[in-house]
This record gives sequence, structure tokens and C-alpha cells, in this order.
Amino acid sequence: MAFQAQAGDGKGLLETIGRALGNTPRVAAEKARSPYLDPTGTYWDLDQETLEGAQHLRVGQTATGGAGSDMCDMDLLAMAHSNYRQDAQRRQWCLYQWWVADTKINGPNGIEKTQTDAIERRFGPAFDARLEKFKTTRRFAVRPQFVSLGGIEYNAARGVMEVYVPMPQISASGLSVTGKGFVPWHRVTPTGVSSPPHAGRYELLIRMDAAEAANLARQGRDARDDLVVFTVNRVWVENTVPKMDVTVERVRIGYRNETIEVDLTKKQGAGA
Repeated sequence: MAFQAQAGDGKGLLETIGRALGNTPRVAAEKARSPYLDPTGTYWDLDQETLEGAQHLRVGQTATGGAGSDMCDMDLLAMAHSNYRQDAQRRQWCLYQWWVADTKINGPNGIEKTQTDAIERRFGPAFDARLEKFKTTRRFAVRPQFVSLGGIEYNAARGVMEVYVPMPQISASGLSVTGKGFVPWHRVTPTGVSSPPHAGRYELLIRMDAAEAANLARQGRDARDDLVVFTVNRVWVENTVPKMDVTVERVRIGYRNETIEVDLTKKQGAGA
């Protein structure tokens, strides 16, 4: 079955939506049990390095659909493509996160959390190697946090599923991702400046009839199959805050028995 969609840039452009049907969502293989007490997969141990051929950023949701531990991948992306640099305190915190993940997954590693020099020696080289890898990478993928940060709702009056995709922020302070098809962070009106609903989210309108929307609602969502693939066009630093401009290539929304997938490159064309 096929759907039509409009990219949320207000221009009413139509997309072809491919629907991947199946009894089992495409998710990473799960282990029989977790090696730690936290929710399964929290430390990205069930995730792969690539998703749909793009570099997986360890931010957002893990392969199990739960929230993943912050491994500072967005810091690495910012440093890889701009003159942004971590200070010593931030680097120490990030390497501590790597130490935590290692101890949670593999058990005690002979280093105490207070031994910052030893943590640097153990995890610093791998952290730097990941930075070098990101310097030659522009295409990334994440499982977005739709529940807490985005939105998926059927608008019966318009006959569309309104999808607002939350992107990973490259700055801890937020308001740091822009691009074509995004709801602006701020809107200037005659009465002042305001933040519109779903500010900073990528907007996608999927044409759908009420029966199909009801069927999806009955199924319920499966966040394990959610995905957004994007290309980083530019990263810059504004008043010490890193920001980035991206092009969204693909959005996938998981349900219990099927997925909805939108290939936005068909609209953008080879020259976009």
C-alpha cells in the first residue's frame, strides 16, 4: 500500500510513501538478558555502528526503544565539522561516560571512577579515533525520541498524519538544529517574538484516510523501528554554541505490525 506525503515546508509538495509490511519490525537482535541492572540496551550494547547505511549516533533511543546513555557523540560531531572544542572538564565527563558504559556491560575494569588519568589513558584514544572517523562522515542516523520530544498525530480535518521529528541537538542548550522543512525555533510577529508549536522539529505531513489512521492507532507504536537519516550540511559556532544545518533524507515510524517509511531524497532530487 502506498501513501502520499507533504514535506512540512508549506509548499504542498507530494511524496511517495513506501510502507514496509511485515509481522516483525526491523530491529537489532536482542540478547536473552542484559549484563546489567539498567533497562536492556541502555549502554548501546545491542546497537550497531550503522543504521540503514548511515553512521549511527549514540543519542536518542537504543535498539530496544528505550533511552540511551549519553556517549557525547554530538560533541564529536560538532568538533569534527567546526572549530568547536571541548574544554578539559567536558572531555573528562565524556570519558567518564565511556567508563560507566564499559563497567556496566563488562563488569569491573580495574579502574575506579576517581582515577581520571587512568580513564583518559584507557578510553581517550578510542574517543579521539571516533572523532577522526566523524571528520570524514556527513551522513548520520538516530532513533528519535518521538514520545518525549516529538509528535505524531492524525488530523482528520486535513486528512493527514502530522509528524514532527525531534532531531538530536548539537548543543546542550538546544535550539541548535535547522534546515529545510523544519519548524522555526522563533517566529517574529507584530506583537513580538514567540516560539511556535513543535519549534525546531522536522515537519512531515503524510496523506492518510481515517480508516488507515484508525488501524495504526489500534496497532500501537513500536519505537524500536523509528529512524531518521540526515546529512550534515554545515556546522558552525555562534557565541560559543555549536549549531548545524541538516538535510533530512529518510524518516521511518514504527508500529507493531508495520512501518511507515518516507524517502525524502525523491523530492529533493539529485541536485538538491
